[in-house]
Amino acid sequence: MKRTIFALLALLLALSAMAQSPAASAASSAIPGELLLRLRPGAQPTLSGARIQIVGGADLALGPLNRQLAALGVSAATPISAGSDIYRVAIRQDVSPAAAATALAGYRAVVYAEPNYRRSARRTPDDSVIGQQWGLRNVQAFDAWDITTGGPIIVAVVDTGVDKNHPDLRGKVLPGFNAFTGDADTSDDNGHGTAVSGLIAANTNNGKGVAGLCWGCKILPVKVLSRVGGGDDATVSAGIRWAADNGARIINMSLGGDKDSQTLHDAVDYAASKGVLLIAASGNERETGNAISYPAAYDNVVGVGATGNSDVITGFSNTGPYVDLAAPGVGLWTTLPGGDYGPPNGTSFSSPYVAGAAALAFTLRPDLSAQDIACILEAGADDKGAPGRDDEYGWGRLNVLRSLQLAQSYAGCPLNTPAPAPTPTPGGAGAPPALAAVPAESVGADKAYFPETGHSLGGEFRRFWARHGGLAIFGFPISEEFSEAGSNGQTYTVQYFERHRFEFHPENPPPYNVQLARIGDDILRAQGRDWFTFPKTGPQPGCLFFEPTGQSICAPFLRYWRSSGLEFDGRAGKSYAESLALFGQPISPPQREEVAPGVFVTVQWFERARFEDHGAGRVLLGLLGNELVRARGWK
Repeated sequence: MKRTIFALLALLLALSAMAQSPAASAASSAIPGELLLRLRPGAQPTLSGARIQIVGGADLALGPLNRQLAALGVSAATPISAGSDIYRVAIRQDVSPAAAATALAGYRAVVYAEPNYRRSARRTPDDSVIGQQWGLRNVQAFDAWDITTGGPIIVAVVDTGVDKNHPDLRGKVLPGFNAFTGDADTSDDNGHGTAVSGLIAANTNNGKGVAGLCWGCKILPVKVLSRVGGGDDATVSAGIRWAADNGARIINMSLGGDKDSQTLHDAVDYAASKGVLLIAASGNERETGNAISYPAAYDNVVGVGATGNSDVITGFSNTGPYVDLAAPGVGLWTTLPGGDYGPPNGTSFSSPYVAGAAALAFTLRPDLSAQDIACILEAGADDKGAPGRDDEYGWGRLNVLRSLQLAQSYAGCPLNTPAPAPTPTPGGAGAPPALAAVPAESVGADKAYFPETGHSLGGEFRRFWARHGGLAIFGFPISEEFSEAGSNGQTYTVQYFERHRFEFHPENPPPYNVQLARIGDDILRAQGRDWFTFPKTGPQPGCLFFEPTGQSICAPFLRYWRSSGLEFDGRAGKSYAESLALFGQPISPPQREEVAPGVFVTVQWFERARFEDHGAGRVLLGLLGNELVRARGWK
C-alpha cells in the first residue's frame, strides 16, 4: 500500500513539474500539445477507448510506457508520412513538450521523443532594395540575424546631422546635439550623416527601402560637420564628449583629417574612459598620398577600410598600421535626405557597417567592455590579406555571423592571449628540433611570422589555416614544419598549432591535401584513457546523436558544433559535413574535468577537439596541440 502511495505521489510531482507556466509556453518554439515519437520495429500505437496505447514487441516492456502515455493524456498518434515509424503525438495542453519528451525517452520501445518545434525561413527582410545591398551578403548579415537583430543600443553618429523624418529612420532617431549652435537642431543639410545612419539602423523588414544592420538600434545624431561636410577639432571634439555623456554605447565617426590633434585625441580618450566603443573611417586618400587619418589612427579607435564586392581593398581606401578592420564600402544603398535612397562610396560607409555589427554584439553581450567587442569583431573577421593582421585589411573583412558566434562564447580576447616566451631550444629530451623558436630574420617573405610563439607559417598550411578559421580555431603555430609518422604509419610533413596538428597529403587535391589529426583521440591515448570505455549518452531529446560512438551533442556544445566547421562548399553557414570535418564525432559524454590547475569545467571530447563549457553560454576549444606536446614530454 505504501509503495502505491509513493508511486502516485511521484507521478503527481512529475506531472506538476511538466506543467507549463504561461511565460514559458509563450517563449518556446515548441508546438504546445504535441510531440514527435519514434518507435522501435514491432511497436506501434493503437487507440484504446479515448487513449493511445503501444502494442507489439513482447520484449519491449510496454506496460510502464503505456501508463506514462496515460499520465501525459496522449489521445492521438499519427504517422508523419505513410509507413513512417515517427508519429505526431497529441498530449495534454498543460504539459511541457520538453518535459514530456524527457519522460518518454528512456523506455525500451522508444527510439527518441522530442518536441515538435516550429521552423521559419531565414531572416531575410522584405525591404524593397534588399537585393541590391550586396554588402549585407558579404558580411553574412542574413545568417547573423538568426542570432539577433539587435536591441536598443545607442549609436552616436558624429557627422552632418540626420534626417529624422526619413521613412526608413522614423522612430529610430533620438534627440541630439548641434556642436555649432549648442542646441538640439540636428537636421541634415548635407546628407552624409543620414546615409551613415541608414546603414547602421534603417527600419528593416518594413516592406520598403533598405535594411539596416542593427534593426533595433537607436541613432543619437551629433552634428559636427556643416552643409559642405566641414568641421574642425573643436566641433568634433565637443560632439564626441557630448555623445559620451549622453548615453552613447558606440560612436561612429565617418570623418577625419591628416593632422594629429591633442584636443581630438583627448576627446577620444575621454569617451573611451567612459566605456564607449569608437569607430572611424580610415580615409579615402590612398591614391593621393595615403596619409594617416585621425581619429582612426588613435589607439582607442577601431579604424575601418573599404572593400568592394569581391572583398578586395578598394583603390581609394587608406592603409596603414592603424587599420583594424575592413568592410564593404562601394555602392552601398542607404537612406538619403528627403525620403530618398542612393548608393554612396567610401570608407565613410564601411565604418557604419562595423558600428552596426558592434551594436549587435553588444545586444548579445551587454556585460562586455568596448575593448572586448572590438576584439570580437577583429577575431571574427575573415582574414583576406596576409595571415594575421596586415596594413590593408587590418584583422580582415568584417564577418558579422562569426563575430556574433564568438560573442556567445567569449571568455577573453584570443588576439591578446599571452603566449609563453619562445625558447631557443626544445624543452624536452627527444623533442623535434622544429619545436625550437626561430628568429624572425630567418623567415622568408613567403611566410608569416608569429612573434607570440616564435614560429612561421607558409605554403599550403598557411592557406588552410587562413581559410578555415585562423587564430580563433587553430591558434598560433607552435612548431615549424617537420616529418612525423601519421596514424597509418606513413611519414608526412606536419605542423603543430596551439589547438591542432596539420598533416600534408600531397597525393590529394586541394583542399583535401591538408588533413587534421584525430588530436582528441591522440590526447586521451597519451593520457592512458580509452574513450571506448566512457559511458554512452545514447539519443537525447533536442540533441544530435552519433550512432557509431553512442554519444549525443546537446546544448551548449551543439550550437558551437553546428556553427563552426571547415569551408568546402562556398555557402554561408556550416553544413553537417563541414562541422564533422573540423571536429569529428563526439567520443565522450559531457563530463567534469580539470582543464587547468584548479579549473574544473564541463567538457566533451571529440575526435579532433575538446569543447569546454565556461558558463554563460561560453564554449571554448581546448589547447590540445599544446597538451599533446606536453604529454609527449617535448616541453
